Amino acid sequence: MTVLETSQLTKSFGALTAVDKIDFEINSGEIVGIIGPNGAGKTTFVNLLTGVLEATDGDVIFDGEVLNDAPVHARAQRGLVRSFQIPQVCDDLTLLENVRSAVLSREGENNSLFNVLLWEDESRQEAIELLKQFGLDERRNVKAETIPHGDKKILDVCMSVAMQPKLLIVDEPTSGVATENKHEVMSRLQDYFGQTDSAVLFIEHDMELISEYAERVLAMDQGQKLIEGPPEVVLEDETVKRRIRGEE
Repeated sequence: MTVLETSQLTKSFGALTAVDKIDFEINSGEIVGIIGPNGAGKTTFVNLLTGVLEATDGDVIFDGEVLNDAPVHARAQRGLVRSFQIPQVCDDLTLLENVRSAVLSREGENNSLFNVLLWEDESRQEAIELLKQFGLDERRNVKAETIPHGDKKILDVCMSVAMQPKLLIVDEPTSGVATENKHEVMSRLQDYFGQTDSAVLFIEHDMELISEYAERVLAMDQGQKLIEGPPEVVLEDETVKRRIRGEE
C-alpha cells in the first residue's frame, strides 16, 4: 500500500530550481534511502514532504490525502514524522522524560496538568517499552546530556517513533556518530520497523549503509531524480558512480 506519493513536486528559489518535478512513492513497511552530493536537493525534498517548505508546484499525497497546504504539526499528527540530523532532545531531561514528552505530545496532552496526571502510568509505561526496544532502558533515569552522541541519535529516533508514524523520515541518521556505532543506529531502526507496517525514508551519505539497510534507493542530483531502484542497481549505475560516488 502506498503511504506517500509525490507528483511533479517542484521547489524554486528565484531562478534556482532546488527540486525539479520529482515523482516518487514509498509503500508501507519499506525502508528507502536517498543519496546525492551536497546541494542535490535532498533536504529540500524532505522539507517539502514534511511541510517545512511550500512547494512551487506539484503535490504531496500522504495516506491518500493531498497535504500541500498542511503545516508541519498537522502532517506529524497524521503520521508523517521527521527525525533530524541534529538530535532534537532536551539535555536537561532524562531519557524517560524525553520519550514520555513525545508520547504526551502525540496525545495532545502535554499542556494539561490534569491530563498529564491521568496519563502518568500509561505514558510512562509506553516510554519505558520504547526505550527497551531501542536499547536505552538501563539509562532511562539519566539526563540526556550525559549520553554519547550516537545514543542521542537513537533517543531522537525513539522519540520520533513515540509519535507512531506511518512514515518516519530520518535526516542522516549516522551523522556525527562514531564509525563503530553506525551499524548499531541503523540496526535499531531496521529491527524496530521490521516489526511494523511503518515506512522509513532516510538520507545517507555512507554508501555501505545504503547498500546494507535500504531496500530501495532514490538518487538525486541538481534537484532531479537520476535513478530509483534496488541499491545493487542504483549504486552500480554509471551516472551515480560519476556524479555521486566520485568514481571515473
